[in-house]
Amino acid sequence: MSGTLNIVSTPIGNFADMTFRALKTLSESDVIVCEEFKEGVRLLKFFEINKDLKIINEHNEKESSEEVFMELVSGKNVSLISDCGTPLFSDPGKILLNKCIEFGIKTEFIGGANSLLASIVLSGFDISRFYFLGFLSPKTEIRKKELKRLTSIEKVMVIMDAPYRLKALLNDIKEIFPERKLFVAFNITEKSEMHFRGTAADILNEIGEENKKGEFIIFIDKHDNNLQVQS
Repeated sequence: MSGTLNIVSTPIGNFADMTFRALKTLSESDVIVCEEFKEGVRLLKFFEINKDLKIINEHNEKESSEEVFMELVSGKNVSLISDCGTPLFSDPGKILLNKCIEFGIKTEFIGGANSLLASIVLSGFDISRFYFLGFLSPKTEIRKKELKRLTSIEKVMVIMDAPYRLKALLNDIKEIFPERKLFVAFNITEKSEMHFRGTAADILNEIGEENKKGEFIIFIDKHDNNLQVQS
């Protein structure tokens, strides 16, 4: 009989958010698959869990997925974690999951902390419907074109990006959506957690010259029909 692939959510910054079910699942797994060895070791060491670690990331996903799949076929129970938060959410692992679905391998989801849900609740915006953009292009001109194509969307929009690109992204949004209200959730659940509200220009002014580096999510509020949006 084959094993089970457990997709295990882990804390996004505060280890106190780890669930009992997640701890039990990791402790009972034969193999734990992480995105980066350093982050995986740090998590397991904190909770005193000693297990074999395998890596699946953007550099080795195809080969490693096949190797982990064979572990499942042999009857081992495998837990998949990401560097933080919910696995497969803009993270590697889809090849392994789809292979398990194709061959009827049992899969289970163990929920927990989620930066998107935590942040969008804090935004105060109308979240009955929202448009998740995820990561835009790292190239400025392409990113601006991507943003310009969104000017007609009448939903709250959600953008994620690399920790060092906050000010660059805010400057692009200032150009394309100068009047829109934003909410920026920065290092959610950590001691350094911060919230920024206002237009992109307001937030850039609040940040000042500091090179603000950390995990963040940007929410762009719906268009106010009384305002003229740049296109």
